Amino acid sequence: MGPLIHHRADVTGTRKQRVAGGGRAGRGGSPRLSAQWSARMAGAEPPSSLSRCLDGEFWEAKDVLREEISRCELFQRSSYELSLDQIRDLTAERLHFVLKLPLMQRHLGDQVVGRKKGFINKSMGITELICSADMATGVKMGVVCGLYGGAVINLGSPEQVERLYVPVTELACTGMFALTERGHGSNARGILTEAHYEPSAQEFIIHTPSEDAQKMYIGNAMKGNYAAVFAQLIIKGESQGPHCFIVPIRDQYGVMWPGVTATDMKHKEGLHGVDNGILIFDNVRIPRENLLDKFGSVSADGRYSSPIRCKGNRFNAMLAALTPTRLALTVQAMAAMKLGLIIAVRYSHSRRQFGPKDQDEVKIIEHQTQYLRLMPHLAAALALTFTTRYTADLMDDALCQGQDFQSNRPLQALVAGLKAYSTWANVACLQECRECTGGMGFMMENRIPSLKCDSDVFVTFEGDNMVMLQMVVRELMMQYTRQFEDSMVTGLIRNWTSSASDSLRTSFLGFSVDKVGDLSFLLKALSYRERVLQRSLAARLHAKINKSKEDFFSAWNSCLHHVISLALAHIHKVTLEQFALAVQECQVNGDRDLLTKFCLLHGTSLVYQERAWYLEHNYFSPGASRQIRSQLLELCRSVKDDALKVLADFNVPPCCIQAPIAGVANPRAEWGFYPQPQSRTTQPHTQQRATSKL
Repeated sequence: MGPLIHHRADVTGTRKQRVAGGGRAGRGGSPRLSAQWSARMAGAEPPSSLSRCLDGEFWEAKDVLREEISRCELFQRSSYELSLDQIRDLTAERLHFVLKLPLMQRHLGDQVVGRKKGFINKSMGITELICSADMATGVKMGVVCGLYGGAVINLGSPEQVERLYVPVTELACTGMFALTERGHGSNARGILTEAHYEPSAQEFIIHTPSEDAQKMYIGNAMKGNYAAVFAQLIIKGESQGPHCFIVPIRDQYGVMWPGVTATDMKHKEGLHGVDNGILIFDNVRIPRENLLDKFGSVSADGRYSSPIRCKGNRFNAMLAALTPTRLALTVQAMAAMKLGLIIAVRYSHSRRQFGPKDQDEVKIIEHQTQYLRLMPHLAAALALTFTTRYTADLMDDALCQGQDFQSNRPLQALVAGLKAYSTWANVACLQECRECTGGMGFMMENRIPSLKCDSDVFVTFEGDNMVMLQMVVRELMMQYTRQFEDSMVTGLIRNWTSSASDSLRTSFLGFSVDKVGDLSFLLKALSYRERVLQRSLAARLHAKINKSKEDFFSAWNSCLHHVISLALAHIHKVTLEQFALAVQECQVNGDRDLLTKFCLLHGTSLVYQERAWYLEHNYFSPGASRQIRSQLLELCRSVKDDALKVLADFNVPPCCIQAPIAGVANPRAEWGFYPQPQSRTTQPHTQQRATSKL
């Protein structure tokens, strides 16, 4: 495998055009470091206890990355003024810088060895930080190390890992991941690319038989050397289903492999640093050893064998092995949310508009609509922080115990649901941040427009959100019916009829024991909604299949709105549960009190969003609905000043924030600078304690 292709000469030649002050990329000091950040890096101002809590177990690794990124000139300014080729070259060099760091080299070594305790959790922290610095760099790292590397490690043998991925970790070459086709995106098992085995040559012939079989949207397609290509494995005219093959794309000098065509897809809405392209294979020959053979292998004489007999289950196992890369999307979306909120909330605490007659104008954060739009998103970002950490821990535990993700369907469903919820939450959050910053939020220098454009694709990337949520519900239904001996639908309908009074019982308990302002009430409300949606979906499917004699596809398709509601209800409940557990585990009283308020805000916001549904089901009265609205308004008001501390404790370096309206000086946009507001002095926790109990 050839050396890494970065076109470094071209990048260096244009450096003075795009890096303020010119000079060599590396460890030189940056004029954009704030005094507070410089003091923190120097050790004079240690991170707060809340910052440690939000960073989690691997805070030291995150701090190392923050310092390295803050000192590297490659990350010191935005790239929107560059040409497409320049942005791509800059992204490639940024990725090269990150991957060669000692911390990353050790981490990639752990990836190769496998079953390293905490590896996935640490990976998520690294991913969030890199995406905060530059989303394109983080996504491209995910393509090279997460998707390509994950495919080789999880679908291949130890020998294949050593031969096909270790050179990538040593920066000798890069990879890409080629599953999606023009005609098949979410329905990946229907891909058309073919891999015919030829025993006489002991080679596979990779071929694109039609236009719909062209591999599309492939990241790193215009710079990468090798691709993990999914194709239908065909032996003696019989398909064994999709399998993964490592196919050479170009050599170390950029010369295309015979039979491979790569077409540049050029400009996109965002992620301009990621070179997406189309791959076409014209009878490309690869050695037999390039079939990743963990779930299926072919002998020299053309005999196929697999530990999984069913083709469908075999392909599910292959996709399940790539589950961690889907969780990374949640982290990437979360990184964009946090950046948008830092910028919007800081600006809201600096910008003044309107006020009492004959008095000074007030900060716009004091306007009710401003804090009502921003604070619930901050609460959701905190909930996602703790929920993704919990999910990563589950993955780490499974890997350390030698379990595979194929047999852990609940974990797969959780990751799929989080991916959908978080990426939609990010889109909504960034739109609010854009509107809450007015014309300033429309300017590229203030980062929000690029965050919106770069992260918008996450709602369809790595699986369309609607498809992800259907995965959640299929698992929820299967979990629920395992307690019955009969089929899924008949078992559910039997239980539905036996618990028709659940609504009244739950409603009574909710109001006789719990107060609307208690977290226990909010948790019960979310659990109740999930249960009712689950049972009513079962009843609908039963009626359609058993009574109306509809086929399952038609019955399921006619209930998709119901399915999506159930999936989101489940994920909402999980995020609130994990947020509440994180609050309970927090050891510092002041931090726990602060997080309690945001936890209550998250739960209140989730219930408030569905108040019409709760009223329809008589779960609470109109008076209780009004009380929930009042509680939402009061919680948003009470945390608007605390938000500055929380955002500061996300510990995001100024070079990642970039926005002048967030207090990061920029000589190119002096007109946009607002001094960074200071968070208020933390009050004694006895005064700060949330009025609502956990």
